[in-house]
This record gives sequence, C-alpha cells and structure tokens, in this order.
Amino acid sequence: MTPFKTLPPETQTKLLEAYAKDMETQVKTCSLDDKITRFNAWLAPQGVSFDLNDLPRRK
Repeated sequence: MTPFKTLPPETQTKLLEAYAKDMETQVKTCSLDDKITRFNAWLAPQGVSFDLNDLPRRK
C-alpha cells in the first residue's frame, strides 16, 4: 500500500475530490476516527493507505 502523504499533490487532490463526490450521499459523521476509517477503506482498492499520520500538521 502506498501512503497517501507520499503521493504527488495533484494525485492527492484528485483522490480527495473523487472521495468527496462519492460521500455526498453517505451519512455524515463528526468522528475523526470514522472519517479516517471511511477514507482508508475507500482508498484501499486503489492501493493507497491513509491514517492519522497522513493528516497535515499545524505549524
């Protein structure tokens, strides 16, 4: 599995846009853990992984 944060920025953006479109019809959640789990499950068939360490950090 390729870690999300190692992908080129344009690839990350394309994946995020496609994910957002797919999630428009799903039940919303405020849980960060649920959001990460859903995104990771969506990315897995594409050979990409995402976890808490992939989130951008505040400076």
